[in-house]
Amino acid sequence: MRKSLILAAAAGVAATTIGLSLLATAQADTATSKGAAEHMSLMSERQTPADHLPEFISSGTEVGELVAPATTRRLGSSGAGTYWSGTDANGELCLITVIGDTEADFVAGASCAPPSDFTKKGVGLQVAGPPGASEAYLLPDGVPASRLGDGYTVVSPNLVLSDPAAEPNAPRSVTGTSGTFTLSDLAPTPVR
Repeated sequence: MRKSLILAAAAGVAATTIGLSLLATAQADTATSKGAAEHMSLMSERQTPADHLPEFISSGTEVGELVAPATTRRLGSSGAGTYWSGTDANGELCLITVIGDTEADFVAGASCAPPSDFTKKGVGLQVAGPPGASEAYLLPDGVPASRLGDGYTVVSPNLVLSDPAAEPNAPRSVTGTSGTFTLSDLAPTPVR
């Protein structure tokens, strides 16, 4: 089961995410689970200052509370957002998207999946609000992201982006080091 949540900075700000809404609290400073590191080698690397979520996200927001602070790793920035991976209190792998760079003007979201689902399908997340929109997919190690085809921008070995306003592609399957991986696009996000 996947879980997703989204948070907007200001009252009345519209934001969209795909998946089940669920608020969860991660245990502070929990070490990255062995299961997470088995699927994403980045998770076993030493955390650097750049790997921490922005203070306005990590302090007192549902997104910041979902993922254990000691487990976040920065995946990169592109287009509208900045992206991190992390794990929650249940050892699920999470994708975090932050659009906007100030406490007064941001929208953030997170989506998590257990390692067994993550290996076969990754984690997808759409986030949209006044600062912009993003559609991102967190991939396990060994997925040849460049072979997913047109419509995806590879940001890092574990992160691809797609146009959040585009019609979904048909599911795409590629063979990686852990077997067959199938990426299914999310429905288009209405930008408000």
